[in-house]
Amino acid sequence: MLYRLALSVCLVALATGTGCTKGKPPVVPAGGKVMYKGTTPAVGALVVLHPASYEIEKQIGGKPFGRVREDGSFTLTTYEEGDGAPEGEYGVTIDWRGVPGDDKGKLVLSREGSETKSAGPLRIHPKYANPQQPFTTVTVQKGQANHFEFNVE
Repeated sequence: MLYRLALSVCLVALATGTGCTKGKPPVVPAGGKVMYKGTTPAVGALVVLHPASYEIEKQIGGKPFGRVREDGSFTLTTYEEGDGAPEGEYGVTIDWRGVPGDDKGKLVLSREGSETKSAGPLRIHPKYANPQQPFTTVTVQKGQANHFEFNVE
């Protein structure tokens, strides 16, 4: 009986778009675009938002992230694919690895604890991928566009 109740709550939550994330910070839609030298989409790059508050990171169980698509766009994921990110301040890193010209989904992603990592040689300046010193910050806010554009070299 308890199982059926929990399943029903999750199904209603999924149907209403809220997900089954009871007790976790709610998310708002967020994403953006990453271009290489202003003209080329950074296809396969991994955008990671590092919460300024460790408490938020602990509550959500990791960091919001998104993979750059062929048009340069990305959508952030926190709990479920493309759901967005919790409100707050974040440091941003972009990790673009692999062999140039090999942009057709051959990027390897691995999850180690709360870290999502990519494999292969770094294709952009290392300053963009340093989680200890994110290259910029963004603020995710309810009621805002939360569309972030980055140009990497």
